[in-house]
Amino acid sequence: MIALRAQLDRVVPRGALVLSVLSLGYFAMGIVRNRVFANTFGASPELDAYYAAFRLPEIALDVLVAAGLTAPFVPIYTSLRHDDEAAANQFGRTVLTGAIGVMALASLAIFLLAPWIGDRFEGFDARTRALYVDLLRINCLAQILFAASFALGEILVANRRFVAYAVAPILYSGGIVAGTVLFADRFGIAATAWGAVAGAAAHLGVRIAGTRRTSFRIRPAFDVRSAAFREFIRLMLPRMASHPIELLMLTYFTILATQLGAGSVSSFNFASDYQVVPILLIGAPFSLAVFPTLSAAFADGDGTTFRAVLGRNLLTIAVLTALAAVALFVLSGTLVELLLGGGRFGPEDVTRTTSVVAAFALSIPFDALAYPLSRGLYATHDTLRQAASSFVALGVVVTVSSALVGPVGILAVPLGYAAGMAAKDLLLAIFLVRRLHALRAGRLRSPD
Repeated sequence: MIALRAQLDRVVPRGALVLSVLSLGYFAMGIVRNRVFANTFGASPELDAYYAAFRLPEIALDVLVAAGLTAPFVPIYTSLRHDDEAAANQFGRTVLTGAIGVMALASLAIFLLAPWIGDRFEGFDARTRALYVDLLRINCLAQILFAASFALGEILVANRRFVAYAVAPILYSGGIVAGTVLFADRFGIAATAWGAVAGAAAHLGVRIAGTRRTSFRIRPAFDVRSAAFREFIRLMLPRMASHPIELLMLTYFTILATQLGAGSVSSFNFASDYQVVPILLIGAPFSLAVFPTLSAAFADGDGTTFRAVLGRNLLTIAVLTALAAVALFVLSGTLVELLLGGGRFGPEDVTRTTSVVAAFALSIPFDALAYPLSRGLYATHDTLRQAASSFVALGVVVTVSSALVGPVGILAVPLGYAAGMAAKDLLLAIFLVRRLHALRAGRLRSPD
């Protein structure tokens, strides 16, 4: 049994299955949430105001906190812990304090400016704008809780405590569902917003509980002049700069699709929902599971282990996502007909969406492989080259999609995306090979 477990760990990194299963649980909870929304509110102004009220605070959280944490924290924390666990935990507390402080200031600004922001939504009537302001202010509290939870999530990843890490999003969605089901009849959409706050508190609470099984203890720290924190800021800035690329890409695709006839935007959005599932269940969790191991290997200067772990991870993700891509291509028509067909979604809509789904299948392995390649670069304390690869990918996407839109119409979107992801993978691989050569030659080492 031990030998079998060891062989399985070589193919499927420990923690990957836990992350995948819980990611699937989060996906399922999202379906339940959407069903509850549809049954409770329908396509109403109240639900429009709710969705709109979450957009700005979530963007602030993503740019100011989440984008910066995901790349540099685990490698720096792991390098520090290699020699001094107390220093690593002091660094973690400083980042936690900073994340809460930055998001609290941003949330305060949004809270105070909420009436002015609400006036920008000229498509809302006066009642809906007033509701938007109330919901926006409620949501500010949730984002502060998320800032703390995201920082603690990186502590859990570094310590390979994946259950508490991945259960948190499920609890968040569960809070939204519970608030809506239990109190919407009495308090309307405000119950959903406060349910989101309760879900954010649960998100944070389970991660606090998870850290109790590590050496990390929560308390304020302000060691911002340390070399580790300066390194964190240096690595954080490129990630923050490149974070809007995905939003820019989606915006470009939407604009392009609007020029291709009625239903094209909807077909693109429906198809992208199918394409992203293998990424969320394989690419993202499998690469996250080996991230602490890669960071520790770099801290040790162990290029052999680094290459072996990364190579197996790349091969596993490539094989599994290629199989998922083939399955999606073959089953695209059946899935679209079964899950979307009927009512006002007629045969022409089914045919168009099926073709987009089938074309999107081509991008799945390329999209998924960007995750372990990026994590590999992050583990070597390099975020600048990953950001550069993302900008190049955006350029390739725009160039290829623009060139193909005339000959193939809406299929230019998935084909351009596949080309951009392939270009990103190639650049990431080239950069990573050079970093590993430098590590083997002793020219690259973890900062003290």
